[in-house]
Amino acid sequence: MSKLNKIFEIVSFYDNARWNSEENYNLINFYKEGLDDDTKLLTHWLCYITDRQMGFERIFDIGGFVFSELISEYKKKPPIRELLNPSEYNSFVKKEFDKKENKYKHFFIGTKLPNTKIIKNYPAEVKDAPVKFKPRFLPSDYLSILYTLHTLEKFDYSLSNYIAQAYKTFKDEEDLIQRVLFALYLLSYYEIGQPRYENITEWETNIKNAENRRDIICQYFEEPESKEDEFKTFQKNTRFHLKRAWCSLRDFLKSPKFSQYFKNSMLKNKYLNEKELENLFGIEMLCQLELPGDVWNNNPKFQKCIRDDEKFDNSKFNQFLREHYNSNESNLKYGKAYPEQFDITFDFVPRMCDKNNCDICPIGCLSGEGKDFDKICLNDTSKYCPVVLVGCGYKKICVGSEKCELLQILK
Repeated sequence: MSKLNKIFEIVSFYDNARWNSEENYNLINFYKEGLDDDTKLLTHWLCYITDRQMGFERIFDIGGFVFSELISEYKKKPPIRELLNPSEYNSFVKKEFDKKENKYKHFFIGTKLPNTKIIKNYPAEVKDAPVKFKPRFLPSDYLSILYTLHTLEKFDYSLSNYIAQAYKTFKDEEDLIQRVLFALYLLSYYEIGQPRYENITEWETNIKNAENRRDIICQYFEEPESKEDEFKTFQKNTRFHLKRAWCSLRDFLKSPKFSQYFKNSMLKNKYLNEKELENLFGIEMLCQLELPGDVWNNNPKFQKCIRDDEKFDNSKFNQFLREHYNSNESNLKYGKAYPEQFDITFDFVPRMCDKNNCDICPIGCLSGEGKDFDKICLNDTSKYCPVVLVGCGYKKICVGSEKCELLQILK
């Protein structure tokens, strides 16, 4: 077996540990309990729309608080202008004075005061006023959210229903997950551009563009061939540059919490049945997920382990992994190790590569550098596995040397 195939399998071991427990993943700070499953999913989708150059904890804690109230109100089916037109009194988008920049700026603002989590973790921002959230790229995020919610009105105000319709339209295609992701790309990211803050107030233009977006998508579901050329272009290039969309869809299929919300919403609303969900959650679908490109994947020390002295283009690492997977699928744990799993580098690289922990790294064992690996692999089934705890911060109970997949890989 090639070295890279073994690295795929080691990464798969960490990834399985990651999704072994909901403790290993950050959850959204919803503004109240009792929200329906699709509201939680759509809140999650909006959080990822704003996930750029800002700590994800802040997005999930503060953004999630505001967006979950927005979606809760959206589910009551008011005119979209009441929720997102800054000129409307009850709009969730308002202009307020920003003390940090000493000028007026737009924010996403709800009606609720901060809850315990926000008070505890963000004391410097807590005031006796409703929570507000300003993502780094608010103008483009605002349009993405407007287009998304306006389109979903045609799909029972439901992201679950939208994904179900995409599934049903393309369920017989070999590249099903890529086509589902393309539909989500059209929903929120297609031709957003780089709008300015003043564009937020141009309601008539914005809603007209939102209507055009909705018409394009509805036509796409009715006549898939209308976008086939664009899908081919997307498939060749664009799909490798959609970190936020891939992360969100990945969570719907793999996160213990969000996958349950996803299944519950599909079944309760009869969008998909058990058999269709079994197919959607199958390993064949997971293997189509692309690695969300990020700086962690491109860390030079990590890359050197992956490619030795081979020259590489950091921006195309996920494409490199996809090409290797496609050429070696039959040798990668019978298809159970796949490119998206390299997203564990988000947790792995800061703890291992940045701290020069090659001596205790299982990947280091492949090149002879992991000389002290046995000092953290304790084989104690009453304890957490130190390898995944040290390597990624994940909690997973040790299963013992005879059952340990990692030790079998390293033999």
